[in-house]
Amino acid sequence: MKSDGVILLHDNTHTARKTQELLKRFKWDIWSDPILPYSLDLAPNMGSKHLSGTRFSSNNDVETTAENWLNGQGRDF
Repeated sequence: MKSDGVILLHDNTHTARKTQELLKRFKWDIWSDPILPYSLDLAPNMGSKHLSGTRFSSNNDVETTAENWLNGQGRDF
């Protein structure tokens, strides 16, 4: 899913109230999944190996890299 703004995948089940209030003020789209922190097999970490040390010059570069990575995943992904 693409967005014109910032989307935060909030995968920490233990979040301070001040943090929650700050995120509301930013008006970011916040995705959360209470299962995610405990089921790492459900959330492959694209960033740790594939994107380590990568800098992007534009949003288009980020989108292209993410789409290429997703297209390279198997059908069971």
